[in-house]
Amino acid sequence: MAYRDILVHLSQDRRSPARLDAAVGLAERHRSRVTGVYVRSRPAAAAEAEAQFTERMARTDVLHEWRLLQGNPVEAVTTSARYADITVIGQTDHDDDAGIAGLADSLVLDAGGPVLVWPYAGTFDTCAETVLLAWNGTREAKRALSDALPLLRQANNVIVFSIGTDDGTHLPGAEASAHLARHGVKSDARHRPESSDISAADILLSAISDYGVDLLVMGAYGHHRLRELLLGGMTRDILRRMTVPVLMSH
Repeated sequence: MAYRDILVHLSQDRRSPARLDAAVGLAERHRSRVTGVYVRSRPAAAAEAEAQFTERMARTDVLHEWRLLQGNPVEAVTTSARYADITVIGQTDHDDDAGIAGLADSLVLDAGGPVLVWPYAGTFDTCAETVLLAWNGTREAKRALSDALPLLRQANNVIVFSIGTDDGTHLPGAEASAHLARHGVKSDARHRPESSDISAADILLSAISDYGVDLLVMGAYGHHRLRELLLGGMTRDILRRMTVPVLMSH
């Protein structure tokens, strides 16, 4: 698997240029095409966004396309995401009115492929040296593992991290680590016990800090009911409190 089509959502929010740089960085490393999507709000704003996209792409030899969308922003971006190998979007910043509320929450469940969520705070590189794969043996975790293989193969350090109880016979995540090895990815399986005092999200965020992680890979958990988006607790907490870019798959 390779990322041949990269979609990046652009808007008037202050982190839009950082997302575009992230998409270009991915494309340069994976020899991919970048499609910038913008949902029209005001004609002048759309023209400005297109000019910024054109100027940035003129500084790279990456193939690219500009796509101006109409209609409901979440639905429009989600539809486009289904024709991409990976989609780059921004973490919701409730202090930035130019962002699209609910986009990340919806897209990680409905895109049909991996979604790279870029934090609204901090500076990051798409060349992730240390990647942490959150592993719990579920379908979503396996999907994230498979979707992230192009990035895992290029990382210098991959950690398969699980939260739970060691049964005394094997280290949780060891099978996933062995599976990665058969795909040419060397990794270390590590785990921490569950705690009644600390949430799983807090344990995961602590591990990210302790191990110097550049990228988190994890499954996205949740479902829709009567049009109301219901995210799993871990997914919701990480999307709100992420400290590094997160690749999510559902």
